[in-house]
Formats: sequence, structure tokens, C-alpha cells
Amino acid sequence: MRAGTGLRRLVRVVPALLALLYLVPGLLVPLAWWRSTEEYEWAMVLASAALALYSGRLSLVAVLLQVALLIAVDQEFAAGSEVVQLALLINLFGLTERPGRELIVGTVGATVATVLNLVDVPFDRAPAPLMPVGACIVAAPVLLGLHQRALRDAASQAEQRMQETVLRSELERRQATASERAAISRELHDLVAHHVASIVLRVGVARHVAADTDPRIRAVLDDVHTTATTALEDLRRLVSVLRDPERGPVSPLPDPAELIESLNDLVRRTRQAGLTVTAEFGPGLSTLDSVRRLAVLRIAQEALTNSLKHAGGGAAARLKVSLTEAEAVVVEVADNGGYADTSGLQVPGGHGLVGMRERVELLGGSLLAGPAPGGGWRVTAVLPENSGEERG
Repeated sequence: MRAGTGLRRLVRVVPALLALLYLVPGLLVPLAWWRSTEEYEWAMVLASAALALYSGRLSLVAVLLQVALLIAVDQEFAAGSEVVQLALLINLFGLTERPGRELIVGTVGATVATVLNLVDVPFDRAPAPLMPVGACIVAAPVLLGLHQRALRDAASQAEQRMQETVLRSELERRQATASERAAISRELHDLVAHHVASIVLRVGVARHVAADTDPRIRAVLDDVHTTATTALEDLRRLVSVLRDPERGPVSPLPDPAELIESLNDLVRRTRQAGLTVTAEFGPGLSTLDSVRRLAVLRIAQEALTNSLKHAGGGAAARLKVSLTEAEAVVVEVADNGGYADTSGLQVPGGHGLVGMRERVELLGGSLLAGPAPGGGWRVTAVLPENSGEERG
């Protein structure tokens, strides 16, 4: 609730209650002053009490009407002047919502009416000495209303400053992120992409020069050229996304029909690199969502790359991708390498396992990687159903 709103609602009910206090005793006890009161006089008191409930654009009009009612009631019905006086002060309290000329006019009018209400004509008391008293009576609701308004304005300004601080922090964070992305994209473009482009160029020259050499050498050169070209395209796509994140995902999401084809192509390239690989793909993989399809492809790629690097000569690996009854996809890569020193998997600057784990956990799955019971190394990733949905 806004500051002062509850107080303003409460004080507007007071004159109505006070009017009832004037009416009820007269209904229960035949008081002389109540019996002698005309209906129009009571109507003025009740109108004043009802007018105190008003708060809006015509607050000044309400105050001036209360001034007129107070003067009229004081002359015709002194017993009800207290109700009108209180109602006038409450309307004046509401007028503080509109400070300025309207508040000045209302305050002056209320002061005059209050002083006239204090004057006791039979005792010949002059209005002048009562001006300070009337001013004090009128000043109380005015100062209280201005204080409540100041508190509300201060609270509103504090909330606005807090929102501005949050927006400024978010803007600074985004600017810092954009700067980091720009710096990374420059390094990738100027350093890594340059070297990969050089590899593609030199391998292309080697393929041309060694066109008549051993077919096995040409096959290796063709594979290196294809792999380097694909890596260069991925790097360029990554640089483009880093510079403009709104353009879309970093990696192209494979179509459902292309997942098996992409996995078979991965197996083929791994075999050409020197690792014997067998593959088994279960039914239903074409029903996977795009995010899980990409995750399956990247996990299989990284796990087979680790086996190729660390399993040793003559090793073999097995890739298995399947769906469980709960519609979770399981990716398993196992090899029979020696792995005498498993610390070799954590080569300087290597982040393969860390990247796989982060990708799997982002999708709400689990990843197990370590020595297999019968020897070798095994990586098992489980991606649950609907893990492709955005997570907060």
C-alpha cells in the first residue's frame, strides 16, 4: 500500500461515524436540542459528512462547499458544527494531494470558516484574536497531509532509483559480456581461424602435388582437408555468433533424418584417423528434439576424440546410442585402451570432459566417465525426456 493511503481512507470515515453519534442519541433519547432541529439542518450535517468521503480532482470545490456548510451550520445549528468542522479539515487533508494555488485558497477559506466557528457572538469576542487558533487548527491536517505526501514521494523516488540501479547494472553486465565476446571473436578470427585456414590451404596444395602418390596418403590428405574445412566453417560460424548473438545458435542443429547420417560420418572419420570403431544405433532416434540431437552428436564426437587421443595403438572403441522406455537417450562410448596413466585425459588446456559434463547437466542429465571394469575407458551420458526445454 502506498504511504499515507491507509491513513487517508481512515480519516474520511471519521465524520460519518461522528454524524451517527449525533443522530443515534436523538433517536434513543428525546433530547430537547435534537427535537428542535429542523430536517434541513440535519441534511447539511449529513451532506458534510458524506462530502468528507470525496477525494478527486474537485477537492478544492469540496473544501469550499465545506466552508459554506460550516458557516451555515454554525449560524443555524451549533450542535452540528463540530461534525462539519471535522469534515472540513479532512477535505483539507485530502487537498494536500494538489499542492499549489488550490491548497492556498482552500487553507485560507478553511481558516476563515474555522475562526468564525470559534467566535462566540453573545460574548462579543472579536475574530482577530482567534485567527492564530484557527490557523493552528487548519495547519494540523495541512502539515500532516504534506508530510504523508513527502513520504510517498520519497518512497516512489527510492523505488525509481532502485529500478534505475538494477537497469544500470544489467546494462553494464551486458556491455561487459559484449566486450568479452568481441575479444574472444577477435582472437578466434585473427589467430585460430587463420591457422586453420593455413592448414586447409597447405593440405589442398599437398593434395594437388601428391595426386599420383600412394592412395592411402591421398585418403589421409582428403580426410584432413575435409576435417579442417569443417572446423574452419564452424569457427567462422562461432565468430559470427559471438559478434551478433541475435543471429541464432552457434552450431547448426541436425535434422531428425540427419542424426544417424552425422553419427555414421563421425564414425567414418574416426576410423580414417586410425581407431577401430563399431557403432550401434537404436530405434526412435529420429524423434529426438533438436537440442538433444545436437547434444548426442557433440558428446559422441568428444568421447571418440578422447579415445582416439588416449586409447593407444591397436585399440578399438564402441559407440552405442539408444532410447530407454522412459524416452531418455543414452550415449555410451567405450574403448579397450590401456590408459596406464589416466591423467593423460587432462592434458594442458583440455576441457573435453568438462564441456561434456556442462552440456549434459544443462539438459538435466547425468554423465559418467572413468575406467571400465574390464579395462579401457567408458563414457556414459543420459539425457532425460524434455531435457531440450529451456531451463531457468
